[in-house]
Amino acid sequence: MNSIAFAQQIRTNGLGVWPGFLSKSSLQALAADLSECQEAGSFARACTGQGSGHGIHELVRRDTVHWLGRVDNTAAQSNLWVRIDALKKVLNQTLFLGLSEFDGHYASYPDGGFYRRHLDCFKGDSTRVVSLILYLNLAWTAADGGLLRVYGVNSHTDIKPIGGTLVCFLSAESEHEVLTTHCPRNSFTGWFKR
Repeated sequence: MNSIAFAQQIRTNGLGVWPGFLSKSSLQALAADLSECQEAGSFARACTGQGSGHGIHELVRRDTVHWLGRVDNTAAQSNLWVRIDALKKVLNQTLFLGLSEFDGHYASYPDGGFYRRHLDCFKGDSTRVVSLILYLNLAWTAADGGLLRVYGVNSHTDIKPIGGTLVCFLSAESEHEVLTTHCPRNSFTGWFKR
């Protein structure tokens, strides 16, 4: 698959899945980088909501995150940003979305983690246009759980969190959830924004 075919998937289905987006070496480098951030204690419990409703909500979401910036990056993070920027360019050229920014973080779900059905846009806020998930699991089996379920009008699509797989969908249109994990599940997650 290439970036244009991936963008066309999103145009046709509102959802794109790209197995093997990352090479094995890039996957290993990012997985190691995520682990180093965890060992350094830089992850924090993920929150939901905004304004007075912003906070940790145990019944909605159970994962930890570490936000990545564009300065003082490791080599693995710098390579990731190059790939993200190249993808943004193709999405803009192919889908005419007017994407200008990207915010992203590492996400780690522990055994028993989940994220209930939701949209990635807050009410009245349309800045998030395309949601992105890049799986960083070095090994995954069906018994590990943690599938991404993306809902359509009358059905849903379950996506296996296999390392190196890239998933993108329209933030304001695609309700989705992370089903319960049975072992740690790691990813890089973010949003292309206007």
